[in-house]
Amino acid sequence: MSTSLLAAPKAAQAASSTQLNRIVAFVTDDISEAALRTGLAGLPNELVLKRGNIRQAIRFLEKDSDLQAVIVDVTGTEDPLAALEHLSQVCPPNVVVAVVGDAVDIAFYRLLVNEIGVVEYMPKPLTRDLVERLLPRHFAPDQAHQPGTRGGHVIAVCGASGGAGASTIAVSTAIELAEVVKGNVALLDLNLQHGATALMLGARPGPGLRIALEDPDQADALLLERTAIQLGPRLRLIAADEALGSGISITEPGARQVLSLVRQKFNFVVVDLPMPLRPELHQVLTLARHVVVVMAPDVASARNARAIRQLAMTLAGADRVVPMVNRSDMKGGLSSTMLEKALGSPSRVSVPELGRRMPEAVNLGIPAIRRVPDLRKHLAPLIQEIAAIHGIKSSESWIRRLLRK
Repeated sequence: MSTSLLAAPKAAQAASSTQLNRIVAFVTDDISEAALRTGLAGLPNELVLKRGNIRQAIRFLEKDSDLQAVIVDVTGTEDPLAALEHLSQVCPPNVVVAVVGDAVDIAFYRLLVNEIGVVEYMPKPLTRDLVERLLPRHFAPDQAHQPGTRGGHVIAVCGASGGAGASTIAVSTAIELAEVVKGNVALLDLNLQHGATALMLGARPGPGLRIALEDPDQADALLLERTAIQLGPRLRLIAADEALGSGISITEPGARQVLSLVRQKFNFVVVDLPMPLRPELHQVLTLARHVVVVMAPDVASARNARAIRQLAMTLAGADRVVPMVNRSDMKGGLSSTMLEKALGSPSRVSVPELGRRMPEAVNLGIPAIRRVPDLRKHLAPLIQEIAAIHGIKSSESWIRRLLRK
């Protein structure tokens, strides 16, 4: 078994209940700091006050996200929307987020609370009474783990044919999101009997995932926490390795509960989705923001990829498919023009043949992206699209106009 990924550092071990009870606030002025200290004094939580704005909060959360709530200050931030988008990629969805700022426009408040999932926005100057009236109810024990409007981004990875390389892409995507974007990432392998992700990572999954998918009454946060295999400070694998003769009865409520629990905890959920897709798992495509269809440059893959795209569009009501051609320069393979015509859409990501080190990585239980550095370069467009690294620019002028009103 490879231990390079499975040996988690001490800092990544389960946080104590004291850590998970923390409220960490980043504010830029003395008045706000005093208002928060006095306004939240009646709570049993540990309040940690730090001087800084949302940028300092992001850097803090990249290293330490075991807390109940974070309060961030967007005063003076040139593009608050872009900064909050960045925050959402490193802050677990089950952490409560409140925002402080100098904008008083009601449209800005509605944007943050209704669209982004912030529980409260408080304009400056803060007072003890304002803090005491608006914030404590969001930090009460019975509200701490209630799912809100925020939830992890689901990325479904589907193979258009056997051996197309979907599991390799799923594993590599999860690792890149954890290391480059610094989000909390779950790699969820729903192929319970033929799954390859655990083999690629040198891991040995237990029966927890099957239990949760079959019986939603047993699917709770504690079960998934015990089932998840820690691969690094921000990456967990949730998988199974069931015998071929075992009768598996995945239920739709079980799948819904598992997805809900995982999305509450992780910023990104990369799902290795088996094909053909059983009806109980259709909801994965409904929830997915990106459906990555990995195909080989051949007729069968092109036909199946087109069918998967049509299914995803039917279930989600939008075209969220990202076609990817693996081994794109394979001898005798279809050209990019022919694939585009067959699929009805151009392939947006292309990975060429990368040599014998790719299958060697699987046999050694080492992620291919570790053994074949060139794979990272070819996956960069996919990671950029998932993490919206370039997409936030479209909102800059709008948010700036809003804040200037």
